[in-house]
Amino acid sequence: MPRPHVEYVQCQALRWKDLVAGHPRAGARAKTLSADSKTGACSLLIEYPAGWQRRGPQMLACDEEFLVVAGDLVVNGRAFGPRAYGYFPAGLARRGMASQTGAIVLTFFEAEPCPAPKRTKFDRRALVEFCDSDLMPWDTGFDHRLSGSGIGIKFLRKIPNGDRTWLLHKSADRREDLPKRGRLEKHPCVEEFFLLEGQLNWPMGPMKRGAYFWRPPGIVHGPGASLQGYVALFRSKDGPFVTDWQVETRPRPLRDPPYRPVLPLGYPRARGALGGW
Repeated sequence: MPRPHVEYVQCQALRWKDLVAGHPRAGARAKTLSADSKTGACSLLIEYPAGWQRRGPQMLACDEEFLVVAGDLVVNGRAFGPRAYGYFPAGLARRGMASQTGAIVLTFFEAEPCPAPKRTKFDRRALVEFCDSDLMPWDTGFDHRLSGSGIGIKFLRKIPNGDRTWLLHKSADRREDLPKRGRLEKHPCVEEFFLLEGQLNWPMGPMKRGAYFWRPPGIVHGPGASLQGYVALFRSKDGPFVTDWQVETRPRPLRDPPYRPVLPLGYPRARGALGGW
């Protein structure tokens, strides 16, 4: 079936699985956050052990997008530290990969990750060879129409009228600044989310570091509240990211609500231990 609605799971509740010979990241291990059984596209949290390396050229038949969450990853001789980002289109050669101290890397494959035919051309327009997001300023000069404290974004990738990837920083809200009810919203595209730090209270429960969702188009959702503030990675797929604000309102979750996720069969229903990844 196409990728199901996942909202939300704490990645700490998912099991690590070894990536064995034949997988392009063999020798590492991964947690599958979500996957499309039809195309093989998947969102993974990959853990590279200290000393991991892959020598020699490698080309994949799918686009690969990644953000280093912790540790170090060297690709084509360039060191990706925490919050460093890359987008490698299908056919781009990786001359080598390694991690000296180990790394946790949020990774998105746009189809089943498998080798590409030799001499495959790649789309240079899609390439983001390296981006150190820590060196980018937060953009706060836009009308986000959200209640509460300031929001800043850093666009890591932005296709005109298409897919986007961005980091979002939300300052801590104060209870007295938040309306007790908030408007619902929906988007005409896929929305994907991984919480890097902080906490965001959602009607399905309190999302903490490592929380993840994959939301199909047209799902009505909200409102949220963050009394701690947070930083998260967002992705939109299959069309421009626009918000259709609804007339309906719901109570804002100012206190930690019960965990009531929307999860397909096979996902753990518990939030899981929140230490580590």
